[in-house]
Amino acid sequence: MLGLLDNDEQFAWQIWWCPDDADWMFNPEQAEEQYGNSYLQAGGTAEKMSVELRRREDDGEYRFYIVGRDHDLAEPLTETIDVQAAHEPRHPSELFTADQAAPVFMHYVEHQTVPDGYTLRLIADM
Repeated sequence: MLGLLDNDEQFAWQIWWCPDDADWMFNPEQAEEQYGNSYLQAGGTAEKMSVELRRREDDGEYRFYIVGRDHDLAEPLTETIDVQAAHEPRHPSELFTADQAAPVFMHYVEHQTVPDGYTLRLIADM
């Protein structure tokens, strides 16, 4: 699915986890309402996308993060990602191809988080 992103009709892809007994096949709206506040999403194109995580933290609050390969979070954001009309600043290590992002999504499906070794840059105003 990530390989289909084209920043046009297919500009983003989002997944969220719910337990097997959540009856999501017959009540998808109810399952999304209950479990859809934590998710992993990608936006952009198959060649250049941003991966973002929203999750509930131990204090009960939801926080939004930009996922990146290991880098110093204090380094400047010198790149941009275009998703529809938005042009968002990113560090080069926060940009992925579909092939690079796929293992992050597979790990999220299995563990509801990103793999060790990736950075999470908090976006405070989300």
